[in-house]
Amino acid sequence: MERVYVVGHRNPDTDSVCSAIGYAHYKAEVEKKKQFIPARCGELTNEALFVLDYFKVRPPIFLETLEPTVEDLELKDPIFVSPDTPVYDVAMLMEGKGIKNVPVVSRGKMVGVVTESNLARVYVRRLKIEPLVIHPVPLEQLVRVLKAEVVCDHLKEKTISGKVHIAVDALHVLLGKIEIGDVVIVGDNEPSQIALLEKGAKLMIIVNNAPVSSRVLEIAKEKGAAVLRVKFDAFGAAKLINLALPVTLVMSKKFPTVTKRDTLEDVKNIVFTSKLRAAFVEDEKGKLLGVITRTDLMKDVRKKVILVDHNEITQAPEGVEKAEILEIIDHHRLGGLSTLNPVFFYNEPVGSTSTIVTEFFLRDGVKMEREIAGVLLAGIVSDTLFFKLSTTTEKDRAMAGFLARITKLDLEKFAKKVLKEGMKIPENVDPLDLLKRDVKVYEMGEDSFAVSQIMTSDFSVLLKEKEKFATALKSLKGELGVTHCFVLFTNPIEEASLVMVEGDQRILEKAFDGAEKKDGLFLLKGVMSRKKDFVPRIGDILRRER
Repeated sequence: MERVYVVGHRNPDTDSVCSAIGYAHYKAEVEKKKQFIPARCGELTNEALFVLDYFKVRPPIFLETLEPTVEDLELKDPIFVSPDTPVYDVAMLMEGKGIKNVPVVSRGKMVGVVTESNLARVYVRRLKIEPLVIHPVPLEQLVRVLKAEVVCDHLKEKTISGKVHIAVDALHVLLGKIEIGDVVIVGDNEPSQIALLEKGAKLMIIVNNAPVSSRVLEIAKEKGAAVLRVKFDAFGAAKLINLALPVTLVMSKKFPTVTKRDTLEDVKNIVFTSKLRAAFVEDEKGKLLGVITRTDLMKDVRKKVILVDHNEITQAPEGVEKAEILEIIDHHRLGGLSTLNPVFFYNEPVGSTSTIVTEFFLRDGVKMEREIAGVLLAGIVSDTLFFKLSTTTEKDRAMAGFLARITKLDLEKFAKKVLKEGMKIPENVDPLDLLKRDVKVYEMGEDSFAVSQIMTSDFSVLLKEKEKFATALKSLKGELGVTHCFVLFTNPIEEASLVMVEGDQRILEKAFDGAEKKDGLFLLKGVMSRKKDFVPRIGDILRRER
């Protein structure tokens, strides 16, 4: 089934997370032949975690990048063998399936790989007429590989091991070499057959379909031995005995492995530099999932994605340029994100992407479960600060009311719980980490600026750490490579924001003429929405001063 990831912006806020979950569920209902997977490309905020736990909804999966990964390949079930599989069976498997590498798997985990080179070495390993050594092999396995007829079997132990002798020497010489329990390959020579059994041969292999006398059978019974008959000559039988050995004796124990999250770019480097020209896919527990060859990597593979709550390249997940964008659902300004193919692009100036997703459910009569209604409601409440932001529309209020009825929640009480979680600042948190949690970058020609926003119910708590935040803001500006960097400390209760800037302060003075100062920061009353109250005014000043 084709997978499509529904993913929000970097540093995902509650609306980004909740709209991704909601839209994935909506799409799954209207396009049942595809699998829609809610995803995220950053850590979840305390507020988002609270919402997901409140409604017992699984968090979106984490995608480090939208670059194509192993997971995007259509991996076939791997063809593998167990450690006790005879080399002969592996050779037949390779020939029958047209493959060059066969994994050896024990208890689900790969322990080795058999290659064509391994098989070639086995087949030409012994060119001299000298004793071979057979490692423990079940008699039935030997019979099958040799395509032998079991003339008699009086063995107590059905496992064969020891030296293998080919009866080409004079009998007295061979009798001097043989030990009890060995294997002998012999032709149509009754005296030799009897003498070898008397000396203690455990298994006798008679070649060229030669006859076996009743006397030989009597001796074999008396000595507790087995006699096989094959159609091959002596040297053909000896070679096949080699192929009856278990693959563990010939396999390579070094092999390249990858995980489903590895990018195809990295996998290409591994495969094309490996002698095997392949890589083996394992899960986090080491279970073999599949095999990747050069042929797999020749295909044009891209992640199929739907972007929600953003449409700017600076806010999109890493690797978005290597993904196939199918749709964009947003409520922000146009950000110049380009695509190779036409896409469905829905942008509406409302307070929350969750509002738009709810509207789609209603428009198409798609049934909505309580938990989905709950996360969408939280998305609206969070992104509008419970309708206090200037971006709030009547549609946001209407959709929130509709969702509240489905969830049977007291909207005001629920909103207070959500926003309370959003304004919690963990103790001993690194100010730089706090700034990065909700930061957006904007391009204005040659200028660029970043705006971080931190919600708080008490300005004084943040003012105590003013110097630390100033240092962190300077670091953030350097990391992002922007011309100006701002942080808005927004207090929904006071309906105002304190602003700190790293860059040219005159931009703020011009954008918000007459703004009062508080402890060295700009106090902007009524400024609560980054996208509507703050960014347009900063952008306007930068545009005018180009």
